[in-house]
Amino acid sequence: MQICDAMKFLRIAAVPVISIIIGIPAFVSARAQAKPSTAPAAPAVQLQSYTAQDQSVSAGVPSGWKVMSAMGGSINMAGPQGETINFGDVFVAHDGPFQLGQRGPGAALMNMPSSAKLSDKLVMFLQQEQSLSGKPVVQIKFIFATPLQVPANMGQCGMFAVDFSGAAAPAKGMGIFCSLPPDSAQLFKVVLLLGTAPSAIAAQTVPTVAAVYNSYKIAPAWLQKMLSPYTVPASGSPGLGVGSAAATQMFLNAMANQQRVIDHGFTCANANILGNGSNAETPRECGGWAPNF
Repeated sequence: MQICDAMKFLRIAAVPVISIIIGIPAFVSARAQAKPSTAPAAPAVQLQSYTAQDQSVSAGVPSGWKVMSAMGGSINMAGPQGETINFGDVFVAHDGPFQLGQRGPGAALMNMPSSAKLSDKLVMFLQQEQSLSGKPVVQIKFIFATPLQVPANMGQCGMFAVDFSGAAAPAKGMGIFCSLPPDSAQLFKVVLLLGTAPSAIAAQTVPTVAAVYNSYKIAPAWLQKMLSPYTVPASGSPGLGVGSAAATQMFLNAMANQQRVIDHGFTCANANILGNGSNAETPRECGGWAPNF
């Protein structure tokens, strides 16, 4: 899939992904729901509704795809040609120096500096997953990356589109990545929503991925649990702390106000200047020089 196809992937799926992370698909504004006139209409995709046994998450499953797991607010599925959709996955990291292949203490998948740039955290996380699963560690190149402004006490979130290379089957991927603040045990959660496809078929996979994203629903209680610290505070004000109903609503409100960021990304994609191979000619506001999330 060429850069323009990757950007089409981002353009079509970004609005549904935003609705996924805030857990309220119907909340997306009319402006967000309306496709720009330059965007090609995606063909209708037939989906079979699937609800997790614990009632935490539901999504539509395309014909020929299989649900690999669905519980705790996350759902993962695989397509017949190597496509994958994984969203709502939550992992635990320990605040510390990163070393590829080294697990963190306790439940932590890894050690990772909580102060690192979000884009660096995403690369560390994806490469750590590959290393621990015994897969070749691929190179990750950002096609697009932009921060999403969430309350400071809720951590960091950003939208991204990436190119995976250096493996037997190059692929493209896009989604949203969030890093929550460290808790009292220096453990912090990372939340990933990711769709990938082999580069050769990524373009024709776009409508299917977009349809599944748009169908995803997470139960509000599970969203609140997702945003809560891994280590339960010994004391404090449960009504005001991170992961409380009030803090979660603040997060939802912030995510719902990201339409300007998404519109700006669409404008850059329309101009075919994102990832054009010449950062010196790419305006900074459209990703020139380096991703800055």
